[in-house]
Amino acid sequence: MQEIKAPRWRVARWERRLLTALATAFCAELFFSIWVDNFRVSASVVLYPVLLVTLMQDSQGAGTGALTALMVLLVRVVVGTLQGGSPLEAAAQEYSGALFYLCYELLLSLLVRDRRRAPLHVLGRSFFLCDLCSNILDLSLSKGGAPELESLGWLCALALGRAVLAVLGLWAMRRYRRLLLEEEHERRYQRLFLMTANLKNELYFLKKDTEHIEGVMTRAYQLYEELVGGSASPELPQLALSIARDVHEVKKDNLSIIRGIEREVAGAYDQESIRMSDLLHILEDSTYDFLREQKLDIQLECWCGEDFNTGEHYRLMSILKNLVTNAAEAIQGQDDRGSQGLILVDIRRQGDLLALTVRDNGPGLSERAMQNLFRVGYSTKFDPETGNINRGVGLAAVQFMVEELGGSIQVDSDKGAQFRVYVPIARVQKGEKP
Repeated sequence: MQEIKAPRWRVARWERRLLTALATAFCAELFFSIWVDNFRVSASVVLYPVLLVTLMQDSQGAGTGALTALMVLLVRVVVGTLQGGSPLEAAAQEYSGALFYLCYELLLSLLVRDRRRAPLHVLGRSFFLCDLCSNILDLSLSKGGAPELESLGWLCALALGRAVLAVLGLWAMRRYRRLLLEEEHERRYQRLFLMTANLKNELYFLKKDTEHIEGVMTRAYQLYEELVGGSASPELPQLALSIARDVHEVKKDNLSIIRGIEREVAGAYDQESIRMSDLLHILEDSTYDFLREQKLDIQLECWCGEDFNTGEHYRLMSILKNLVTNAAEAIQGQDDRGSQGLILVDIRRQGDLLALTVRDNGPGLSERAMQNLFRVGYSTKFDPETGNINRGVGLAAVQFMVEELGGSIQVDSDKGAQFRVYVPIARVQKGEKP
């Protein structure tokens, strides 16, 4: 279990000490009396140890206890005076109850040397002993003698009950903080996972660009050789050779970038497997972040009919994310949308194949778009205000990754667009190479 680190307090210790004293003093006024006159049972004795272990966990002495005792006595004297009593009489009557808090922290400092890392069972035992001893002191001073055996039994039961409540409060706080840490860890994992998936997606095209660059360089050198043996002007062969050299330099830079990215993402969760349901959960979170940023009124619904561990999580995430983003952008570009945008993602098994379906209620695809969907550079996304056009690699990336997985992709356009991806389930279930 990950250790919960102590918070780095930005508030000064004296401010935290004053806050502890004030909160305890006012909470001490919520009480009822039992056994003897002026012996109070209040909620403050549950709150006080919790504050000592949280707000004042870096305290080693009894300074907080002394200030709390003074504040409790001051509040009780003020309340007694307002009720018509004498301040001196109120102080004489209430000082034993105020000393309870001084005795409590003094004993706690002796029993627990490090409040930051003390386990709950140690704190619970210490709370019980501090409560019991401090109550004995309070009752002895208020009665003028040691408490009777029957009273000791009640004090033990009272101390045990309040110690259990204080420990339960601390457990709840630690559990809540652990949940926050786990949630933050999950968010960081999702961001890293999506970043790595996006980088690997871009690597596919960088590698394909390298192949194109290699072809351009080869043709430029062939042109140089033909010009050298022909009757062309002497400047033309040199120009062709210069182009070949320049293209070669571009190729080297491109390969350097590819190797750099591959080093950064190499081994990042490659050996791990992810449940398909968890993959869809990450897809939903990232998609809704995108929809909020773009201020799009679109609902995403995901259904996982076949849940299993997959080692091809990066490719599957890239495929689904590109298709969902493409659907959202298509709905965004719809001029007169009379209803809320809707994107449906469905994963199910069909024989030996895993079928991934992404369907939207957007404007659908034209016949020309259907013919050019998977061509690199083709895009229907054009912003008339900025003149920017989508670079048109998303669906081409989808086709490339689907083919790498040994699958196929089908497209329909009837009341929106529907993409069906079929991949061998044995290929993605364990991430095995075909």
